[in-house]
Amino acid sequence: MIVRIAPEKRQQIYWTVTLLVTVIITISSTIYSLSLGIYEVFPFIYFLPIILFVYFYPDKGVYFSVALSSVYILLVYTYSGFNPKDVAISTAWFVIFVTIGVVTSSFAGGLREEERKYRGIFENSQAGIFTFNLDTLLLAEINGKCAQMLRYGRMELTGADLSLIINGEESRDRFIRQVRERHEIGDLELPFTSREGTIRQFLVSASVTSGNMVICSAIDITARKLAEQVIERARDDLERRVEDRTAELMRVNKELMAEIEERKRFEAAIRLANHKINTLTAITRHDILNQITAVVMYLSLIQESKTDPVVNGYLEKIGNVTNMIQKQIQFTSDYQSIGASEPSWHSVSAEISEAAAAVDHKDVMIDWKVDDLEIFADSGFPKVFLKLIENAVIHGKHTSLIRFSYRETENELILSCEDNGVGIPEASKEWIFRRKYLRNTGYGLFLIVEILSITGLSIRETGTPGSGARFEIHAPRGSYRVTRKTGGPESGQ
Repeated sequence: MIVRIAPEKRQQIYWTVTLLVTVIITISSTIYSLSLGIYEVFPFIYFLPIILFVYFYPDKGVYFSVALSSVYILLVYTYSGFNPKDVAISTAWFVIFVTIGVVTSSFAGGLREEERKYRGIFENSQAGIFTFNLDTLLLAEINGKCAQMLRYGRMELTGADLSLIINGEESRDRFIRQVRERHEIGDLELPFTSREGTIRQFLVSASVTSGNMVICSAIDITARKLAEQVIERARDDLERRVEDRTAELMRVNKELMAEIEERKRFEAAIRLANHKINTLTAITRHDILNQITAVVMYLSLIQESKTDPVVNGYLEKIGNVTNMIQKQIQFTSDYQSIGASEPSWHSVSAEISEAAAAVDHKDVMIDWKVDDLEIFADSGFPKVFLKLIENAVIHGKHTSLIRFSYRETENELILSCEDNGVGIPEASKEWIFRRKYLRNTGYGLFLIVEILSITGLSIRETGTPGSGARFEIHAPRGSYRVTRKTGGPESGQ
């Protein structure tokens, strides 16, 4: 059976035997020299065992030097017969030996403490540390962390060739060349081979010390490199996707631009057609109104020349029908303008003022308190106030006051138009905004509904019959804005 002895244990046995041999040689040479009467040379031999013992056992170096010095002085006393001269010299050497032991023990203790400190750093470092000889490229020492990262035992790597752990001849040669040229390198990425044969990436720093030894620290960055590769692939994939998506968007954009251009051409054609239709309609309407005016004139002449009551009754009916035709044609002109242009913001106060000036309201007072209220509506919005004032003056019979006001709720603004006329019967409230109901009285309220609906506004009648009419225009949030006289701007948006 072969017993394997650890290198540390083998080294300790070797130096112990060496120390014993030097002690034996020192004492034997002392006895031999003294027996021959030689006193000058042999004391220097004691330096060797004292220094060797202090190196290996600094804590006990003083005791050893005292003990060995005592052996020396006893031998001198014994062989010299207590000769005063020899006793004095041997006593001086005794002091020298003890002093050397004390000094070297203290110095060796400090060195040993430093060695333990750096050994602790070497063994407990979270980075892998290994050393190798720059001449032989053989690994000298390796700490547990480094051996663990490479899946080796420390004894397996001690004395092994550097090629065992650094993968690739090119990488290894480049590393050795840089160490020899610079004597100190940092943060060099090198591929290492683990015991299983897998390749791991290490970040290595190295510096050359005395004896051409190289101390290296290594950090395993395999996981980081894999993460970087994953991120790089993800970035490349993302860039490719962005490029593909950009190309797709550019293609779609070109198609949309082509469709927009096509739509613009259609819209231009439609605008031209509408313009021609509107022009034709206006000319036709103008011509019809001219002919109707001629008919009315001739009816007046006939009525003046005829005295038959029956004929006059027929002529009056024809005149009424003709007047209705005039109103219908005028309504088509007003209705045609609804939605013809883009909606915009209208100042309610300004529109009411203009409408009041355009209507002959005689003794009817018109009052409005609407601050700087603005409503987003169709270009025909001014006709709303014109028709409301006309309706109150004509159909209110004894109307003397028309008042405009507004109030806000949580979700909308309500703009009110109130009068003190006869009001509207309950049975008629839901019919007054319909075109058929007003065929004989005008199209004003129906026209209001159509104008307001363009931008999502609505109107209803909430007055009390006999006490006057009350029309409420409802504007949802986003279609009105208010600047109060006593504060800053407020918006229904």
